[in-house]
Amino acid sequence: MFGSRDGHWSVTWFRERVHASWYLLLPLALFIALAGGTGRLSTRTMTAFFGIVAFRLWDDVADLPHDRKHHPERVLCRRISTTEPFFYALGGLAFTAASIGFTRAAIAPFLGAVLASHGAFVARVAWPHLRGLFAHVILLKVPALVLGLALPDTPPIVVLGRAITLYGVVAAYELVHDEDARRGPLAPALVLLDVVCLCAGPALWLIHDRAFF
Repeated sequence: MFGSRDGHWSVTWFRERVHASWYLLLPLALFIALAGGTGRLSTRTMTAFFGIVAFRLWDDVADLPHDRKHHPERVLCRRISTTEPFFYALGGLAFTAASIGFTRAAIAPFLGAVLASHGAFVARVAWPHLRGLFAHVILLKVPALVLGLALPDTPPIVVLGRAITLYGVVAAYELVHDEDARRGPLAPALVLLDVVCLCAGPALWLIHDRAFF
């Protein structure tokens, strides 16, 4: 894993893109797990974290043309070939899918997010000015992990509400921190989408709570 020609790229990448953002990624993984219930919390949190890291590596490989312009200091931007990182990302996604399947959770949402992300990566090359839209598609990994790791005894409407709310949070964060996305032609529509998600998610919880009164 660490024997690449340009000096252990995987260790450097992990430090740059995971360790440096642990204070965001670890809570996100925990919230993803908590959204689907509290049982087997440590195992489900680790699976969510592994999936986030695998998606992050895949995203970095697919986004190299942009990163070489805006973040040339990153280790992947200095590599001639990205074949090895790409296959590590696929391996990480496969491991996450197998972990979800092993826990007898719903694997279909996760696989759907993988397919949607692949389409977004391809489309982002052709239409870079719609970067914000494709970022929102890629972030479907978050609600997909919520749904995929949800416990069967957690009410589906509650899980869905939490998944939508968490998606609204991470999508809004992405839009705020991506200058290209904020300047894109669809920025107002994406802001509206994020607001709708942040309102619709809690509304679903309220509907569920009132159903028991």
